[in-house]
Amino acid sequence: MRLLVNALLAAHLTALLATAAAPAPAADQLYGCRAIDGDTLRCGAERIRLRAIHAPELHEPGGPEARARLERMLSSGADLGIVRRGTDRFGRTRADIYIDDRRITQTDIGPPGGRGTR
Repeated sequence: MRLLVNALLAAHLTALLATAAAPAPAADQLYGCRAIDGDTLRCGAERIRLRAIHAPELHEPGGPEARARLERMLSSGADLGIVRRGTDRFGRTRADIYIDDRRITQTDIGPPGGRGTR
């Protein structure tokens, strides 16, 4: 049983690392973006929810820091790209965001938080 669990964990970790290290797919360019919180941004009229990122809400511990990290990345002057993946139940675009062809990941934002991680 332990061998099976270890094999499953190794396969999952390998898949995660391959996804994070994979080259960015063809992405549309983004301009004028700002962080709303640690996992949501606004680019013009479009509200975008970062896919597979779970940041604390602004009123939760770590929330303002997650927002500040995302804002620093958005305002770094690097090229921003987006690969849209549909919409969420609030009408926000669900998407992967790339900075200089590197996808923003949970590690960039900080420890997970929010309702979906409790």
